[in-house]
Amino acid sequence: MKNPGYLKLELSSKGIRLSKELTEGKDLRAAFLARAGIGGGIDIILPDDVWVNAPVREAFTKESPYLLLKDNGNFYIEKGGERVEVGIIPPPAFYEKKTSEGTPFAQVGTVHGGYLTITPIASCDFFPSYENCKFCSANSVMGPVGKKALSVREVVEIVNEAFEEGIAEFVQISLGYLEGDGHGIASLEPYITAIKKNFDTLLAVEAHPPDKDAWIDRTYAMGVDSIAYHLDIYDPERFANICPGKARHIGRDRYLDALQYAASIFPSGTVTSNLIVGLEPVESTIEGIDHLARMGVVPLLPIFKPLEGSDYGGHKIPDTEEIAPLLAHLYNAVKSNKINMNWSKHVSIFITPIEGRYFTGDQAKLEVTLYNLYKSKIGGLATREIAKLRRRLKVREVDDSFESSEL
Repeated sequence: MKNPGYLKLELSSKGIRLSKELTEGKDLRAAFLARAGIGGGIDIILPDDVWVNAPVREAFTKESPYLLLKDNGNFYIEKGGERVEVGIIPPPAFYEKKTSEGTPFAQVGTVHGGYLTITPIASCDFFPSYENCKFCSANSVMGPVGKKALSVREVVEIVNEAFEEGIAEFVQISLGYLEGDGHGIASLEPYITAIKKNFDTLLAVEAHPPDKDAWIDRTYAMGVDSIAYHLDIYDPERFANICPGKARHIGRDRYLDALQYAASIFPSGTVTSNLIVGLEPVESTIEGIDHLARMGVVPLLPIFKPLEGSDYGGHKIPDTEEIAPLLAHLYNAVKSNKINMNWSKHVSIFITPIEGRYFTGDQAKLEVTLYNLYKSKIGGLATREIAKLRRRLKVREVDDSFESSEL
């Protein structure tokens, strides 16, 4: 309860129960109903400005030792008679609105931590072919219901609503697996171009590795500031078993090769990959952390949650006592490889390297001044301007190579 990093780990894996007052009241209206799947809980701000998405609906949360309650207008987490005051992120008002074309915003644009995630294309070719990752459910694949894709106009409207409301610091576009040019990255270019044209914001993309490196060059030239190719499982045999579609259509080696190449193109700290904690031995996850960090890739650690409707819906949740040393290793591995940790901030759905400092014993202070500067508006502006300058220096070279390559 006194260590916000450890409390985040506990809440991520065990979830939280709601007091009767909160269950029956309107304080949390739609706060956790907008998105199913891995990010469908309640966003809570813990002490030290640590953000966590705590599951509340899944069956395993009924056994959680943690209770969320409200007392005299303040929110608290309680366990064994001990309390800690926390903040609750209210559901954005735009969740209840629709685009000009009638698409509910909550279907395709969600806020977790400090960023707005948009899934403009309602498709992942691993569904319904039964090649989906076993920890994923069809309900967790976001996208506009009843239409294949959002229009560019709708995406601009969603971003504008989020920024006008002041509840997002940057934008992330998420994409399922698609066959074809760059495994779907080509279909994102109109959205990326429109966002960069209309808003002064950092833009991240979460996708699957394209089949050729020239598409990674092109992704950077489009205006993308951060790219994520999620390996999820490091052990080769478990990767093939748990992620059959990824193994068959992309391949584990391609994930690693694409991540290494992207780290040579994008700035330090902006290439990331998830390693899900709890689906392989800790030793294997440690190997994955070390491999990614040596390449200049930031490992991010979601804690496994058994989602209803997934093949692993009945899988046991991981033991937090076993995981804690792993998170200390995460911090030390990224730090020793001199990778910038300041890009991953206000993230609620997984453990970031900078949060690993809470597990190192002395809670390493880790460039606090730089981190706080980055979190400020001045620091955010400086980061965006540096990203623009770096891209201008690189984009002509990328365009030339893209034009001459065979895609």
